[in-house]
Amino acid sequence: MRLKTLVWLSGLRWAIEQCFEETRTELGMDHYEVRKFMGRHHHMLTCMLAHFFLWHMKIRLGKKAPSITLSQIGILLNLLLPMKKHSFETMIEQIFWIQTKNHRAYLSHRRRRMQETGCSRQVAL
Repeated sequence: MRLKTLVWLSGLRWAIEQCFEETRTELGMDHYEVRKFMGRHHHMLTCMLAHFFLWHMKIRLGKKAPSITLSQIGILLNLLLPMKKHSFETMIEQIFWIQTKNHRAYLSHRRRRMQETGCSRQVAL
């Protein structure tokens, strides 16, 4: 293998290691509490996408803020993008909608299971 190719490959490895290090320290990639591979994979992918977004913001800021760090960009985003404030009535409506949807799903599942087992008792919606 040529030396030029080895140098190129080692440079790629450094970028990947840097991404893992920054996502672990600044974006919480090491704070997952999952038991299955898909959950861990999803958490890592989300952290890396957030890392990509922060780097993209840093590049777009360019000369306007040359020494800004990724964690400082995260703090800025938390300040600039506050959560939408809801009234108490809106929250109650959302809770009622979620509970109604879950209850309908429960009844539908129960009706299907009773039909599969041959039970003749009807379930009212």
